[in-house]
Amino acid sequence: MHPAISINTLCLPFAPLGALADRVARIGARGISPDLEQILAFGVRESAQTMGDAGLEVATLTHRAFAYATPSEAEAGRERLSRTIDIAGEIGARTITMTTGGRGALSWPQAAERFAEAMAPYAEAARAVGIRLGIEPTSHLYADASLAHRLADPTTLARRAGIDVTIDLFACWVDTDIDTAMADAAPLTALVQVSDYVYGDRGLPCRAVPGDGAVPLDRLIPAIIRAGFTGWFDLEIIGPRLQAEGEDTGLRRAADFIGKLLETA
Repeated sequence: MHPAISINTLCLPFAPLGALADRVARIGARGISPDLEQILAFGVRESAQTMGDAGLEVATLTHRAFAYATPSEAEAGRERLSRTIDIAGEIGARTITMTTGGRGALSWPQAAERFAEAMAPYAEAARAVGIRLGIEPTSHLYADASLAHRLADPTTLARRAGIDVTIDLFACWVDTDIDTAMADAAPLTALVQVSDYVYGDRGLPCRAVPGDGAVPLDRLIPAIIRAGFTGWFDLEIIGPRLQAEGEDTGLRRAADFIGKLLETA
């Protein structure tokens, strides 16, 4: 498996982190992307040891949503993110992937300003310990968890807050300005999440194995490489298609497809 490919634990059925790490290693990846709650449930020190013993690097730690829309939400969001930064350092994660959190009753400009203000101190704290905070674009169906839907959105927000961007290709491949947006995001890109979409799928999660759908990965992946990105390509394939095929088989097939694109880019 190409050494730049990692596997997000969201691809796999629920299990203790130790079992997930063993499975990711058996599939053949060198990187794993666990969820914060999985780390907390398994134990921070135990998580670091079990992933290290499996020969895995932590590609990113998934924090999920920040919070900022109200003072009480912002206080809770800052406390949680501060702990996540500490945990990322303890397990060796160099990036944290998150959504912005929902905007509630705020307009987009109001929410963007409040997000940047709430995030700025933690951006500085993360940089001080060598950790990049990456916010990702999401479907508008997750508006309760995100302010950023087109790739240009997290790039704009990241610049205001002094943080970075995670490019989730499933969320943004249909952007009319995707090529320009990827070039603009390139200096800020901390991680790239990869999956595919099959025309006609309607219900989320409906991600497909790369190569099986309509996302022009054979164009987008080389473009990301040419823009200078040298980090992890994280397989984040969620939904019934991967489950029906079998996670191990589907993830190896996905890695083979993406690996060939990386080798020839």
